Order: sequence, then structure tokens, then C-alpha cells
Amino acid sequence: MLSKCLFLVVGEVVEEIKIIQPVTVKTIVTENLKDNLLRELDALLKQTETELQYLNFKIKRTALELEKKHSEELSIIKNEFENEKNRNYEKIRKIKGNMEAIKNLSLGEEIVKGSVDRIVNIKIGDNWSKLENCEIILKDNEVVEIRKGRMLV
Repeated sequence: MLSKCLFLVVGEVVEEIKIIQPVTVKTIVTENLKDNLLRELDALLKQTETELQYLNFKIKRTALELEKKHSEELSIIKNEFENEKNRNYEKIRKIKGNMEAIKNLSLGEEIVKGSVDRIVNIKIGDNWSKLENCEIILKDNEVVEIRKGRMLV
């Protein structure tokens, strides 16, 4: 008599694998960093203000053209322009807020600049907490420290 057997097909067991893991990139606040960030934001602010001036000119010109034609499109186009103006005003407000925040940064403070991915080999028996929480610390765009396996707050 045949007995019933249940066969379970299990994937291959491997000793190690490669994974992609995020790495936080932080930078130490220096006068040089603050100056560079403020210069970048100031250029963005000037560009946005120029776009706003051009938009105001375009609104006036378009309004004059449409009024001559007695077009019903006038109110629709004016609304579109007003929405664009409001987006630019909001962008200017955010830029100025960021500039103020940069001015208030303390020298030596660490701020998050972004993140990158790294490839990590993990093996059976590895301590997971030592594999995660990796940080790269920059000072004036130079890597000054690489932190691994720390409890981050």
C-alpha cells in the first residue's frame, strides 16, 4: 500500500547575499557651507523674482490683447496667471525661510544632506545592527567620517 507523502520544495539555502541599503549623508555646518547655501538660494530667489516680473508683464500684455478681442477666455487665462504668480510667491516665501534657517545654523552642527545606496554583503551569523545605520559625514565636501552600526537618533 502506498502512503501519502507531502513534499515541500524549499529554495536554495545560501551562505551570503548582497543587498542594497541606504546610507545617510550628513554635513558639518561651516561658514563655507553656510555661504555656499546662501549663495545658491540667493541665485534661486533672484531667478524666481525675475520669473515673477516677466509673468506680471505677460499678464498685462495678454489682458490687453484679450480685452481688444472681447474674449471669454480672459478670466480663465487671468486665473491661470494668478495661480502661477501665487506659486512663485510661495516659492519666494520658502526660499527666504530656508535662507533664515541657514543663517541660524550653529557651526559644527550636523545636518542631513541626503542619502545614497550601498551594496552590503550579509552572511549567516552577521550582527544586523552593525549592518544598518550607516552614515557618511562630510565637512566642506570632504568625507571626514564613516559611521557604521550605531544607534542613530
